[in-house]
Amino acid sequence: MEWLVILALGAWIYRQGQQIRKLERRLDAADAAPRVALEPVPPPAETSAIAERMAAPPPALEPKAVPEPVQPRVPTPELAQAPRVAAASLPPPRINRESVSTWLSENGLAWIGGGGLALGGLLLVAYAAQRGLFIPEFRIALAVILGAAMLGASEWILRQAPSVVGGRHLLAAAVSAGAGAVTLYGAICAAHGLYHLIPLGLAAVLAAGVSLGLLGLSLRHGEPLALVAMVGAVLTPAFTGLPDWSPLALTAYAGLIGATGFSISALRLWGKAGGATIVGLLLLSGVPLAQHQILPAAIIQILAAAGPFAATLWRRRFRPDDTGDPAGSDFQGLPALALVLATLASVGPWFSAPVAAGQMPIAILVSGFLIVLAAALALRDMIRPGLFALPVGMAILCQLLAMVIAVRAPAFAAQLPWLYAQTALIPAIALWLALGLPAIERTRVLAIGGIGVAILASLTWPILHAAKIDLGWAPAAVLAAALFGAAVLIARRVEQASTDRGLALWLAAAAEMAFLAVHAAVAPRFEPAAFGLAALALAVAAWRLPWRGLAPASVVGGLIAFIAMMRPDFIGAALDGRLPPETLLAVSAVEAGLLATSSALIWKGGGESVRNEVEAQRATGLLIVLLALFAALHVVMAGPRDQGGDGLLEASLRTLMLLSTGLLLVLRQRPDDGPITRWRTVIVVSLGVAHGVLLQGLVWNPWWGMGEAPAGPPVLNTLLLSYLAPAGLLAAIAWRRRPAEDRWTKTWVLAIPLFALLWAVLALRHLFHGAVMSPAPIGRAEGAAYALLALLAARQLSAPSLAGRAGAAWLARVGPVFGWLALIVAGLVFGVRASPWWGPMSQPLAPFSAALLLFGLYGLGAGAMLGLRRADRPFDRTALAMAVGTLFVLLTLLIRYVFHGGDMHAATGNAGLETWTFSALWAVFGLAVLGLGAARKDIVLRWAGLAALLFTAAKVVGFDLARLEGVTRAASFLAVGALFIGGALLARRLNARRRSAEDLEV
Repeated sequence: MEWLVILALGAWIYRQGQQIRKLERRLDAADAAPRVALEPVPPPAETSAIAERMAAPPPALEPKAVPEPVQPRVPTPELAQAPRVAAASLPPPRINRESVSTWLSENGLAWIGGGGLALGGLLLVAYAAQRGLFIPEFRIALAVILGAAMLGASEWILRQAPSVVGGRHLLAAAVSAGAGAVTLYGAICAAHGLYHLIPLGLAAVLAAGVSLGLLGLSLRHGEPLALVAMVGAVLTPAFTGLPDWSPLALTAYAGLIGATGFSISALRLWGKAGGATIVGLLLLSGVPLAQHQILPAAIIQILAAAGPFAATLWRRRFRPDDTGDPAGSDFQGLPALALVLATLASVGPWFSAPVAAGQMPIAILVSGFLIVLAAALALRDMIRPGLFALPVGMAILCQLLAMVIAVRAPAFAAQLPWLYAQTALIPAIALWLALGLPAIERTRVLAIGGIGVAILASLTWPILHAAKIDLGWAPAAVLAAALFGAAVLIARRVEQASTDRGLALWLAAAAEMAFLAVHAAVAPRFEPAAFGLAALALAVAAWRLPWRGLAPASVVGGLIAFIAMMRPDFIGAALDGRLPPETLLAVSAVEAGLLATSSALIWKGGGESVRNEVEAQRATGLLIVLLALFAALHVVMAGPRDQGGDGLLEASLRTLMLLSTGLLLVLRQRPDDGPITRWRTVIVVSLGVAHGVLLQGLVWNPWWGMGEAPAGPPVLNTLLLSYLAPAGLLAAIAWRRRPAEDRWTKTWVLAIPLFALLWAVLALRHLFHGAVMSPAPIGRAEGAAYALLALLAARQLSAPSLAGRAGAAWLARVGPVFGWLALIVAGLVFGVRASPWWGPMSQPLAPFSAALLLFGLYGLGAGAMLGLRRADRPFDRTALAMAVGTLFVLLTLLIRYVFHGGDMHAATGNAGLETWTFSALWAVFGLAVLGLGAARKDIVLRWAGLAALLFTAAKVVGFDLARLEGVTRAASFLAVGALFIGGALLARRLNARRRSAEDLEV
């Protein structure tokens, strides 16, 4: 131990030397900097004219008669005392090389020397004991002689005349005296603890004598003596053998140190000495804590916390004239420092010994004392009232952790009265403190006490429930009643009870206690109704008493009632069949009625000032009704949860219920609705939309989800209820909602085509496959139908009439994006996937009705693409080109079907007529499109016709020339050539007609 201290001291001395050399180098560099001397500037020479003018005598002035002023009669003022002029503050000393080196070489070395003397005296006693040098009596005598020598040296230094070179040094004298006092402390402790030469009583008397002597010397030497003595006194037990110190001796020694340190601090306003005493006592309290001796540690911690309080009280009583002395600022901060450090150290008594060992009352005593001390300090303006939160928060944290650790211990029940006492102490002390403070600080303290005890009780209840404590709800009920009763005192003390925030926070804590008691005492199936009764009781109080916080507490009670309905013990029992639907509906009806009555009472008591609370209570009642109807609907439609049911139908009914409620709220909207009413509509409708999209669109979807097939014939089945009905309700909501351009309405408008498109897709799926909707693959005609549906939806979204509707105009901006996607999908379907010739499906196109349906869908698809063209934008030109391409594909498939029937994948062979027919009809198609484009002056059609003709020419050259023979080959070339020439003539004529018409216009 002593070698560690010696090494640390040597390292510190080396570090100080390094700092001295570093400062000297910096000062040398500063002294070597160039200095610019300021030379005096000679005054400018005067000109002769100016000198003559200044030397000339001034002109004589004739005297004028001036009337004598009348002197008013002024009463003789009374003599007043001369005002006290504050002494001019001296400028701070300049820091230069000489000042730094002087301080380090004198004061720094003095501190090092004092510390070395103190440690040397203690180490000498310890070393003599370890090595067995001399007999014990001689060792003690040497230590006393050494301490006396240090005190004598201190007195000799102090008595030196200031004029003597190197004489009087106050700091050196102080640290020498402190080292001597520490050595004497060590000698007394060793005589009693190590060698048992003197009894405890004599040791206490001698130590007290040293302390009194130290107290007297501090008046001569200053604060450094007290600092050195305090540090040495704290280290004395460590150097004299801690195991040999009994708890009683250590406690008495700590009391002596505390009395001495706080007395010196109070006499001389020495804050640093007081702080050293606080830290030293708390360090000494760790010694019994390490030995699981909780009581001595608690006594020492209480002494460390209360000592500055007593010292400050003594100073205020006997020295009331020094409250504004700036020299005592450190001393004035001692109570706050002691409270903070003692609160942090109070964790030790809670957890240093096993929690189940019965030491919890002592820990509760320490925490309770700190709470009371904090209130007393705040009432006497020694600390800020907000610091009251520190001991309260630490007590709550330690109590919760200790309960979690000891909940399974057999002796846990025996500790509960102490825990209940600390829980009740927090609001009681907070109330005592708050009633003596102004408004702002009172609010903070009430919040600390009320919210703190509410958190503590709320987190304590699960622990008590796990421990199966009988009547575990009783403490919460008693606390709630006490808090409500104390609210009367607060209401009388505050300036205005209807607006005081502290009263509202206190009532919120009381309501939380009441809700906790209801939750713990009432059976789950009746818990919603019980919370409704609590909300009604608070509403009655809000009606009769103009106190802030009662109406919001009633609203919170209603919300908790709604939450209680969603507990597994209530709604789960109803869904499992353990709670009959009649009981479910009855309890919900009673609960909704209680909330409706409470909202009426709140409105009657507060009027417009509580509009938000009234709307919130009504909204909660509406949610309770909806939840009960949902649960009852599930039980009626699907039976108990283990029997299964139609999930799609049940989800659809819930969505319709939410959207119907939203439509009802929209129809009842008023311009003066409060924020809760407006948000109530938003929440209900948004929940309906989200519920429908997630459950009906994904989870219970009969195609890609877990839903059952719709019941009923094609088109006219339950899909209307699941998808088309929500779209209609949303359309009505968007039409009647004001304002129509807010972001919520825009979101709901987007859901309208989504639900409608889902209905159309699923209706088509059901039309093609019937009840087998999920596993069946998508056929050719079905895929073409979906592509046609996408094109029709894109046409509707891009309709000009949609842009003129309020609330849906922004949806028209989505039309082009969806249109491009629809064109891409339709091009892939009609161009590749739906083709019975080159498509991925190899099944024959049979029967004839299937071919007729497919070719009809091709034609309708081309017509839908043509319908997308409304202007001359890139999208419109692309749609026209794809329509021509779809017709070209349709012509090709028709020719193939004529020659091969449904089996279009069969090889062509040497069928020259079929090849010639393709070439001829493609050429005719290209000429027709080209002519139509020339006639309509449409560049897209002209290029489409030319593309068809060029494709035909390439086919004739590349395919017909190799495959056809004889007359067929010649006929193919002749026919194609003739058609091309005819097309050229037709295009020339049409172009010439167009140019002549343009010339006539010019």
